[in-house]
Amino acid sequence: MSKHPHEPLITRNLRPLVGALLITAAVMVLEIVVGLLSHSLALLADAGHMATDAAALGMSLFACWIARQPATRTKTYGFYRTEILAAFLNGLTLWLIVAWIVYEATRRFFHPPVVQAPMMLVTAVIGLSANLGCAWLLRPSQAQSLNLRGAYLHVLLDAVGSVSVIGAAVVIWTTGWFRADSIASLLVCAGILWGSWNLIRDSVNILLEGAPAHIEVTKVMRAMQAVPGVRRVHDTHIWTITSGMEAMSAHVVVDSSIMNQEVLDCLNKLLCDRFGIHHTTFQLETT
Repeated sequence: MSKHPHEPLITRNLRPLVGALLITAAVMVLEIVVGLLSHSLALLADAGHMATDAAALGMSLFACWIARQPATRTKTYGFYRTEILAAFLNGLTLWLIVAWIVYEATRRFFHPPVVQAPMMLVTAVIGLSANLGCAWLLRPSQAQSLNLRGAYLHVLLDAVGSVSVIGAAVVIWTTGWFRADSIASLLVCAGILWGSWNLIRDSVNILLEGAPAHIEVTKVMRAMQAVPGVRRVHDTHIWTITSGMEAMSAHVVVDSSIMNQEVLDCLNKLLCDRFGIHHTTFQLETT
C-alpha cells in the first residue's frame, strides 16, 4: 500500500536560491578579477569556492525544475533524485578545486609573489558581506533539502574563507609577509574539505539507498511489531527518494483473525506520525 500525500521539499522556496545565486555569481566574478590583478591566491581560492557555490545553487534550481516533471513508465519515481546527483557532483567538484589550490599554495609559499594587500582587503570584505547575505536568504529553508543544506553550509564556509583572506590581507599590508596569502588559502581548503565530505557522504548514502541517518531501522521494526495484530516484521527496507521523502517496504506477518485493512491503516499512521515515512509498501503474510 503506497501513499503520496506531499510534494517533495526540493520544489519549494525558489526565491532564496535565485537571490543567493545572483549575489554569489556577481562577487565571484569580482574576486576573480581582483585576485588576478592583485596576485592573491587566497582571493582566487575564495572565488573558486564561490564558483562551486554558484554551481550548487544552479544545480539546485535545475533540480527544482526537473523534479516537477511527471513520472514516466521508466522513471516511476519521477526525477527527484536529480537533487542528490547534483549534491554529489558538487562535492566532487569541490575536491578537484581543493587539489589545485593546495598545489598552488605550496608552490607560492616557497616563491611568494608580491600581493596588493589593499585591493585584496576591500574585495574580501565585499565577499564576506555577500556570504552573510546569502546565508540569511538560505537559512529559513536549509533544513528542507540536501542541496539547500549544502548551499547554506558552503556560503557559511565562504564567510570563514573571507575572514581568512581579510586576516591575510591585514598581515601582508602591515608586515609585508606575503606567505600569509598561501596560509589563508590552505585554511579555506580545510573548510571546503570539511563541508564537502559531509555533502558527499550523505548523497552517496542516498544513492546507495542506505537507511536515512535520522531513522533507526530496528526502532521502526519494534514499533511496527507493537501494533495489534502484527506478529513479526522482516525484510525491512527504508531509503530516501529525495530530501524529505522517505520510503519503506517490508513483509509483515499478521494474525489471521485481524482485518488486513485495519492493520495497514494502523501501520501507515504510526510510520507517518512517528517517523515521517509517507511512502510505504507492505506484503502481508498470515500465520
